[in-house]
Amino acid sequence: MKANDSFLAALNPACKLFAHLIVMFLLMAISNPTVTFLIWFLALLIGIFLGGWRMTYLVKRLLPYLGFFILVFWMIAAFGEGEETIWKGAWFHITVESVNHGLTIALRMLAFVTYGLLFTSTTDITLFIMSLIHQCKLSPKWAYGLLAGFRFIPLFQSELNQMKTAHKVRGYRQRNNWKSFMRYALPLFTQGIRKSERIAIAMEARGFTGTRDRTYYQTTKLAVKDFGYLLSLLIVAWGIMTFIE
Repeated sequence: MKANDSFLAALNPACKLFAHLIVMFLLMAISNPTVTFLIWFLALLIGIFLGGWRMTYLVKRLLPYLGFFILVFWMIAAFGEGEETIWKGAWFHITVESVNHGLTIALRMLAFVTYGLLFTSTTDITLFIMSLIHQCKLSPKWAYGLLAGFRFIPLFQSELNQMKTAHKVRGYRQRNNWKSFMRYALPLFTQGIRKSERIAIAMEARGFTGTRDRTYYQTTKLAVKDFGYLLSLLIVAWGIMTFIE
């Protein structure tokens, strides 16, 4: 997760995550496809005007999920049950109820992805971990372990690319089988254990014990704009649910 220079990037990560999770829980209670679409469209507007999204970025991130959402819609709509039949042929039975249900599920999944992307694209991982410590009272031992785990992901990706390049130079042809998986997994797993041990020793050498009584280089606080964003998002989402339904 990397933050940009938008308004959302300046918000408290824990408060922002809490707001998006509440909207996701509201989406699970909605059975109207129009309301689900409007709440998803609200996430798009927030991302464009407050999150610094561009259309190229939006298409690049959401386009890979489009085929999956269409497939989910078709599976629910074509094999659903209902009284008002739209079309029936072979083993397909499309009804008004199944189409509405399929649209609701597909748009709900799309909204989940969009709100999740809205959080990850505007949040710095270090500030997020600090907000979990200061606002959510998470233990520093778990928080710094989580932060170290996130830091390992790009290292593993670069090491995996180096291993694949080295194997190609040696004439190894990559195949999607169990042996190919073990060829890459074992060295990565071994290096991960070594690096985790080095990090643990380095943190102990610097006096890290995992207690809450410690100083922090970065601290996060709740401000008026955080509560304003939380309340505004919930009011608009609740207004859509109330007036449309």
